[in-house]
Amino acid sequence: MRVVLIYNTSSGGRYTLARMRRICRENSIAIDYSFTARQLGSPKLAQLIKRGVTVMAIGGDGTMNGAANLIVDSPSLLLPLPGGTLNHFVRDLGMTGSVEDIISRIEKAREQKVDVGYVNDQLFLNNSSLGLYPFSLLDRKSSSKRLTKWVAAVYAGVRQLVVFRRHRLIIDGKKIRSPFVFVGNNLYDISLSLIPGRTELNSGVLTVMVASSRSRWHLVRAGFNIARGKVSHLDDFSLEKRKSIDIYTHKTTLPVSFDGEVKYLSSPFYFRTQPACLRVLVIK
Repeated sequence: MRVVLIYNTSSGGRYTLARMRRICRENSIAIDYSFTARQLGSPKLAQLIKRGVTVMAIGGDGTMNGAANLIVDSPSLLLPLPGGTLNHFVRDLGMTGSVEDIISRIEKAREQKVDVGYVNDQLFLNNSSLGLYPFSLLDRKSSSKRLTKWVAAVYAGVRQLVVFRRHRLIIDGKKIRSPFVFVGNNLYDISLSLIPGRTELNSGVLTVMVASSRSRWHLVRAGFNIARGKVSHLDDFSLEKRKSIDIYTHKTTLPVSFDGEVKYLSSPFYFRTQPACLRVLVIK
């Protein structure tokens, strides 16, 4: 097998180019070209993907998002490998084990077409959010220079609970106040864990969860109830499956998260699914 490698030198830093060349060589895989995650805008990489190649991407969900942006609706395939902290996309594909373990099973690779989601023109593989989470990501980035990654994440989450913004939104013509909106690419199951997991990647729907908590205490209580699996009768959340959803706000821009990254986007926010447009090599 011949591949084009995309690797992220800042996602833990464990899988360097030299290490990836050695792992691939030991499994009869040739790396024809290599690009760092900061080189995703390379004209050469765009040319290769347009031609049709297998792109081996190692990094976190942000790296997978960047690679998918280039590969979607192209003749190329994405071979994702877990080189980040959480690796939700790789996990939800059912690819378990270390990078070495997964590559050693390369002969079991099977192609699978998966859906992607969009908010306006921004692609997301896993999920996108408005409200509490993207604001906490902004806080985490601003404090990451003086705090460790996980301490910064906890600090940012607590700070956003203290601030507790309730955003004025219009969804399906109804005016609501919400501290956050979660839109997941495909079917998410939140009945067993506070961190939702996907049950499918090609069902052509979005999972939309809108919080209506009136106070930080109500939000925290609802979070604990979700963690205990008590979801069906919660008054603080609405949960539904949609092909698309349009969300209007009273502000012209808001921070929006997508696959662990954050960016200010202009309102209104048009969420939609694009089914079976990303070819992925899955190794189980």
